[in-house]
Amino acid sequence: MNNLAVALAADSAATVSDGHDNKIYNSANKLFMLSKRHPVGVMVYNNSSLLGIPWETILKMFRERLGETEFETLEEYGRELISYLDKNEHLFPEAVQGKFYLNLVETLYRGIFSTIRTKLLANVLEGEDGRDLESAETAKDIVRTSLKDWKEKADVRCFADTIGPELAGRFSGEISQLTAKVFDGLALDNETTAALRELAILVVSKDDIVMESLSGLVIAGFGKNEYFPVLQIFEVGEVFLGRLKYREPKVERIDRDNQSVVRPFAQSEMVETFLQGINPVFEMRMIEEVVNLVVGFPDEVIDAISDLTEEQKTAWKEKVLPNSSEAIRSFVNSLEKHRVEKHLGPIRQAIINLPIDELAHVAASLVNLNLFQKRVSLSPETVGGPIDVAVISKGDGFVWIDRKHYFRPELNHQFFKNYQITKSTNGHEMREGHSNGN
Repeated sequence: MNNLAVALAADSAATVSDGHDNKIYNSANKLFMLSKRHPVGVMVYNNSSLLGIPWETILKMFRERLGETEFETLEEYGRELISYLDKNEHLFPEAVQGKFYLNLVETLYRGIFSTIRTKLLANVLEGEDGRDLESAETAKDIVRTSLKDWKEKADVRCFADTIGPELAGRFSGEISQLTAKVFDGLALDNETTAALRELAILVVSKDDIVMESLSGLVIAGFGKNEYFPVLQIFEVGEVFLGRLKYREPKVERIDRDNQSVVRPFAQSEMVETFLQGINPVFEMRMIEEVVNLVVGFPDEVIDAISDLTEEQKTAWKEKVLPNSSEAIRSFVNSLEKHRVEKHLGPIRQAIINLPIDELAHVAASLVNLNLFQKRVSLSPETVGGPIDVAVISKGDGFVWIDRKHYFRPELNHQFFKNYQITKSTNGHEMREGHSNGN
């Protein structure tokens, strides 16, 4: 984003899994208009559906419901979308909600079981029996650790914390069956079983969203009274007893103090590498090695001085340690200062002055970086397919720069004609001034 517009770019790869095998399709739609009349768009990442309904369908239904409604700020569009999803029995019947709740609990349990199995295998390889009492104790320790981690998470804010216990009580029998199915072959005592049931409550009652159920929504554009673009990011979970689980949105906006924004979502390693000048994982490993060197090397030098007693060596180490910590802080601060002044700063400064078409080109190029990295690596190509690109400006609204169709446009003139025709308030037909069908 800069003070002229926001450019959105998304690849078309979608991964479908049956729990064992994965299939990647390169024709998914992830970028949409949120309003036909006003300058607002939305991108979707991670999950492509909510309780089995594709986000594409949900967003287009919401767009139809929105009609000509215009809000003064972009954040109001996001709140309206959340309100549309919350308490929506038409989209999310009670039986479907229960089914997906149990699927979520099973996903959580299978993750815990996988950790237990890995630990038991390691025990066997180390020469331990790994059965009977040992397996029960290992399972108890891992479940207890998982429960402790979940208890430390923040409480959910979007609905009452009584929903988790109510759901777990309503599906108590099914949860017991899941426990027996997933942990088949493990001798679980009453304490471990009770902990697993509590986890079935916390997966709803805590603010954290299990990755397998998380959908990211990126809403961007302009409200009626806004002349600089705004970006709003929602993390959405599932629907429990009619209530949508979501995390408080993050908002980024262009203003006179913040004149450019580059924000990657989902698989962003290569974009972060481009922006930061170094791969983030490699940077953390480098800093870790520097810390080990700066902290460990003086100890080795002091230990090598044979004329010192053990008490003198300990005293010298305690004296050197604060200086080592200060050297590490100085190194990290110097690295960050150089990054901002020589790399990230110039990139952001250049984006400030980009015209709209160049802004779109940059967005597409950054997605292409991820696509190229996946293509030349041995990892699955989870980024791929055509790249959809749109720009949203105050004056021109939502404009497609690149967009794929699953059909040949020249054979489907009726699609664009039907899209252009709408009903005015007095029932007469009128035509819109654009023909963006997505």
